[in-house]
Amino acid sequence: MDYEVPKEFGFTEDKIFGWVMENEEFCLYVLRIILPFLEIKEIVEFNKQDALGNDQREAKDIRLDIKVVDKDDRIFDIEMQTSPSKYLRRRLRYYQSTIDGAKVLKSGHDYSELPDTFIIFLCSFDPSEAFSKVDNRAVHFFKTIDTKDHALELNDGATMVIINSKGNFTCESAELKELAKLMNDEKISLNEHFIWSQKRIKELNQDRRSDIMDYEMKIMDARISGREDGEKIANRAGVKKLIDVLIDLSLDDETIFIKAKNKYGQYFSDEELKQFIAEAKNDSLQEA
Repeated sequence: MDYEVPKEFGFTEDKIFGWVMENEEFCLYVLRIILPFLEIKEIVEFNKQDALGNDQREAKDIRLDIKVVDKDDRIFDIEMQTSPSKYLRRRLRYYQSTIDGAKVLKSGHDYSELPDTFIIFLCSFDPSEAFSKVDNRAVHFFKTIDTKDHALELNDGATMVIINSKGNFTCESAELKELAKLMNDEKISLNEHFIWSQKRIKELNQDRRSDIMDYEMKIMDARISGREDGEKIANRAGVKKLIDVLIDLSLDDETIFIKAKNKYGQYFSDEELKQFIAEAKNDSLQEA
């Protein structure tokens, strides 16, 4: 698959997003317009692409796009999401558990000391696939509530926010509408913050374009490699299942090999197919 280079990388591109949001003044402004009721005063800790993971080698690490802590020790994780997925809800849950685990397990704190957390997903697509029903609202706040009494909250300190840049912003603030325009690569000019962000994006496209293209190509190569690995695993499982069925039918080795080669010869060499047959027959003898 050829990579089509856009004329200009926008705010939602991973590197652009990180470079723009690393400006703490703009980052604080974005947090304030998304969470105005918190009256966030200042950022006391700022991390871009903060790595969180488990000490166990088999555990999957994640990298938070933008993680900040305010003067009240509240943690804010801001993530740009550009790929629609019904597993978005699971991703939110995983991020929450990883942030909590890093705070408790790695810092030696007790779970009673867990701070309030706000995980914010900025979606450049309609995230309704992750919901129980279609909902075109632009802003969604999720908390842990009683399913029989929605006014009863658990007060566990965890809040998840999803911004849908393609949603209905009719009842939202002018600032949030402008943020959506920024995500949708539309012209913005509401105030000095957004004017600065648009100017910064243009500067980055001029000064760091080659870096962005290299990064995007590496991401695409990794995705292609992942798909190829997945196909190989699926084909390996498929040919082994076919061989097992043919052995159960008491076919001779040559017939099994021919049938396996006809279906999977483009994925595996003759030696690999013969090895699969030998292993399957050996397993069959052991089970007998």
